[in-house]
Amino acid sequence: MNIRNYVFINQLVLKFVGLYPISIVRYVICISCIMLITIPQIIMIYTNWNDLNIVMEIGSTLLTISLAMLKSAIWMFNRKNLELFIEFMLTDYWKIIEANVFEYLQKYALYAKTITKGYLISMCNALLFFFSLPIIEILITKHEDSDNFTMNFPFAASYPMAFYKFPLYEIAYASQILATSICCLVMLATDGLIATALLHTCGHFAVLRKNVKQLDSYIYRVCIVFYYIYVYNCNIIYFKIIQLLQITSLKTNSKHINANLYEIKIQIIHVIKHHQVVLWFCDNMEKNFHLILFLQAMISSLLICFVGFQVSATLMEQSKMIKFASHLIVAFFQLLLFCFPGDMLIRESFSISTAVYSIQWSQLATFVKNELCMIIARSQRPSYITAGKLYIMHLENFTAILSTAFSYFMMLQSFNSES
Repeated sequence: MNIRNYVFINQLVLKFVGLYPISIVRYVICISCIMLITIPQIIMIYTNWNDLNIVMEIGSTLLTISLAMLKSAIWMFNRKNLELFIEFMLTDYWKIIEANVFEYLQKYALYAKTITKGYLISMCNALLFFFSLPIIEILITKHEDSDNFTMNFPFAASYPMAFYKFPLYEIAYASQILATSICCLVMLATDGLIATALLHTCGHFAVLRKNVKQLDSYIYRVCIVFYYIYVYNCNIIYFKIIQLLQITSLKTNSKHINANLYEIKIQIIHVIKHHQVVLWFCDNMEKNFHLILFLQAMISSLLICFVGFQVSATLMEQSKMIKFASHLIVAFFQLLLFCFPGDMLIRESFSISTAVYSIQWSQLATFVKNELCMIIARSQRPSYITAGKLYIMHLENFTAILSTAFSYFMMLQSFNSES
């Protein structure tokens, strides 16, 4: 039940970029490294503003980098609350689960670990294409004994002419590798933590649902015991369990009945307390991450549009098309990383009301029914996270963002065809 077995990637990356534990020095160093590519790209987009292809190519990279930097800036601005939030998530939030129901949380913890690995692999795959293609082009050109070839960089950027010769070319090349690699680590740190928190919360709702089912089984066993006690004392062979539980004036075995009802009450209180902790955690997720998700929702439509435009513009150039397609996959994955777990959170939180209503609550005493009614009433309002408190992050919003991106894409295509 050690949480580090499931979040070690998140912890390692968060520590490396200085986001948890908070390290201002590490964070400033990472941002400084990212600026190594940001400044040359801004210069190039300024000097080639009239070239739509260059603007789209550099714009897609700058949007990705800007999104990562803005997310991390919001994170650092809210660092005190986030440090407490993550500390609770990695300690008490994990420890409140009992061993007999841990498998239900473990299922979602493994989902989170797998998704984090998949996100990391998709980014590594995209970076590998960007880093290797210029080297491959140089090797092919030299093999063909061509004297007229240009030294390209992994990402389009503006450098002085001296940077296209040894050794400054290699230094600039390495600076782009360093900058974009750290940018991806910042993205993995922020996005991976949010997705992991969402999926772990889904696991807690699954545990709550299992505890409610166990409560139902206990109520059933208690009903059977009450039934046989009453039959033994009254010599009645057939008597409905519902009628038996409603006989509150029965003095014989009243101590046993009260003790069992008290035990049911204790279990219900345990479920309520766990439910309150999970709801509090959901509120904190919304409070800490809604601005980050707002940036994601707003920029994702532009990013998918820009990268999609590059893919369509390079269909005849296989190497470039593969490079931009890998970037497009990362953009899709990044958006889905919040919408898919957000959709699961809504379904899992709402399922608690159905699970509670399905138990044999009608056979219980009034003071016990009232507690269950409170759980049902609260669970009918599902938990969710929003983008700036405007858009709920779920699969429906995912399709809406894709629709917006496609509209932007068609507009760019029309501009490009006219020019």
